[in-house]
Amino acid sequence: MPALREALAKAKQEAEQTIDTGTADTVISQGYDAAAKEKAANLLKSFRDYIELHKAEITALQVLYSRPYKQRLTEPMLKELEKKLRDNNAAWTEDRLWDAFAAARPGKVKGRSQAGRFADLVGLVRFALEHQPVLAPFADSVSERFNEWLQAKDAAVHQPAEPGSRAFTPEQLSWLRLIRDHIAAAISIEPEDLELSPFNQRGGLGKAHQLFGNQLNQLLEELNETLAA
Repeated sequence: MPALREALAKAKQEAEQTIDTGTADTVISQGYDAAAKEKAANLLKSFRDYIELHKAEITALQVLYSRPYKQRLTEPMLKELEKKLRDNNAAWTEDRLWDAFAAARPGKVKGRSQAGRFADLVGLVRFALEHQPVLAPFADSVSERFNEWLQAKDAAVHQPAEPGSRAFTPEQLSWLRLIRDHIAAAISIEPEDLELSPFNQRGGLGKAHQLFGNQLNQLLEELNETLAA
């Protein structure tokens, strides 16, 4: 019967159909399309226009506009800026702005190891103002400056008591790295922050005074100015 023969032929064809699992797919295009780039450019233009318009009334922008900085940038200052940005445009989050810069200027934007980092707003504003040539995670610049600062401290130590000694003891170095990480996440550090985690798990402010003596406050201020510069 014709209908039966047709059904059998179709079944045979489906059973013999070859599924290619060995040939790799060919990427026809990659990156952001024209529409995405245009959308990113518009978002960034509105962002730049806002910070230019409000640079005199928002404390964090006053600091970031001044070269060199007239005062130290603090976490409350940056939180104020973040809130004003969100209130004005819900799309002006650290992640959305970072992605927009990556679409508009891909060769000038480094990847982020962790999204949603509040302190990255510093780099976003600096990059928008063309105060830095590359947009990189704030934590990266903090780590670089910390290493340079530590090397300078080590170099200033003359005639060490024993080979391999450094400007700081291993326990002091461990605390300094925690301070570095706090600044990378929160933009600055104050003595009272040493009563919070993870410092309180190591003895808190009292232990810090024991380790660094009466130089503690000066040391914190120096790290604030050096790492967040």
